Amino acid sequence: MKTPGATTLSQTDAARNNAVGKSDRNDEPGVFLERLQSPTAQDIAAIGELWQKCGLTRPGHDAGRDIADCLNSGRGSVILARTAKDATIIGTVMAGHDGESGWVHYLAVSHDARGTGLGSGLLALAEDILAATGLVANKVTVTDPAVHDFYRKFGYEIIETAPHTKPQTSEIVNDFVVMRKRLKS
Repeated sequence: MKTPGATTLSQTDAARNNAVGKSDRNDEPGVFLERLQSPTAQDIAAIGELWQKCGLTRPGHDAGRDIADCLNSGRGSVILARTAKDATIIGTVMAGHDGESGWVHYLAVSHDARGTGLGSGLLALAEDILAATGLVANKVTVTDPAVHDFYRKFGYEIIETAPHTKPQTSEIVNDFVVMRKRLKS
């Protein structure tokens, strides 16, 4: 089931990035990727819920604003991973650039889909999108120390660290880290 207004990436592209699993049938992909173009209210709600469950945002965060800013910038893409069975959103990545560096935001994979290679596939696809625009480096911001190793595994290095505080309390909860990787051109 394809979402109206969305472009499905080819199975070849998805498989190349290790982002397609297999369903119960051997010839049917279990996950398909799509480049979000015209998000529905249902898409935005599902994306916002996934981001919150993955600890990327807090309750009340306006996912729709972030998605609209990315899509309207002319410098970004939002990629969704959906189950082939019922088109449930189980992964996201936002790839964009500031004219100088690429940035990956909101790399999220539902808890049920973790360990399948979907996260690394979405990251590789985001890097490919950014490299295709001629960018030579990609950056990602990380506040969860447990995620540092994920990005290190793919060649990212910490280039900046600053204290990250809880809103309204000034309590330092962990470090806000910027990681960088050179992209293949």
